[in-house]
Amino acid sequence: MTTATSWHMQGDVLEMCSCNTVCPCNYGGDPSDLPCEAVLCLRIDQGNYGSTGLSGLNVVLYIQIPGKPFEGNWTLGVYLDQQASQTQAEAIGNILSGQAGGWFEPFSGLIGTAIPPKVVPIKFETMDGEHRVTIDGVLEAASEKIPHPMPGAGNLDTTVSGMAVPFFTGPVSVRRSSTLKLTDPDLSFEYSGKSANLARFEYSGP
Repeated sequence: MTTATSWHMQGDVLEMCSCNTVCPCNYGGDPSDLPCEAVLCLRIDQGNYGSTGLSGLNVVLYIQIPGKPFEGNWTLGVYLDQQASQTQAEAIGNILSGQAGGWFEPFSGLIGTAIPPKVVPIKFETMDGEHRVTIDGVLEAASEKIPHPMPGAGNLDTTVSGMAVPFFTGPVSVRRSSTLKLTDPDLSFEYSGKSANLARFEYSGP
């Protein structure tokens, strides 16, 4: 009997989508508009898949959801970090596909169309507490604080916990997009001033 490979990774996550702030999907609601289009960007500070180290790698998932999120039929694409070795890329692939267990396993059943993964240089930067993820010529995604509706009151700095979606494993800082632009031959979209969330994450399996 083959023993499943144990894995663990933790780091920063930036999630941005086409929904209005605050995204209702994260609380089990319906998207603000259809289709819902999103990116999920991961910066792995520490990680391993068995004896294969994953620390220092970045991953971007890009998604289109045609209806209610938990009813499935998602289109999903993945950008893998060009820094990853063949072994690391295979490990990340096993995790994201759900084959290695963890929360990715039940979520894999929501995928209707899987776009073949692409290997690219991914830059994940943090400045003044905000995240910016760049893939030259393909993706520009950056968060910003939401202005307070009261004049002169500065910006909101709201933190929430207990979202319905499993990719947030701790407190989440609610933000909006200053820019979200994806130019991919298989899926393209552009938004600003829409929902964004940033947090620390910790995932493991099986």
